[in-house]
Amino acid sequence: MDDGPITPALVLWTAKRVITQHSEPASAHRATGRCAQCRDDGCGMLAWAIGVVKAHRVTA
Repeated sequence: MDDGPITPALVLWTAKRVITQHSEPASAHRATGRCAQCRDDGCGMLAWAIGVVKAHRVTA
């Protein structure tokens, strides 16, 4: 299945969504309130998202 092109806007939106998810409180299906990738040594997805947003701010 092809969902279309991966645009810079889509990458930025995804990064912002990852950051938002990490600030959400715990829920019945996500006890920690974070994503399934989070571990004691950090989250690669969150690190990626922060990098994307920082890079966008530098170029914007």
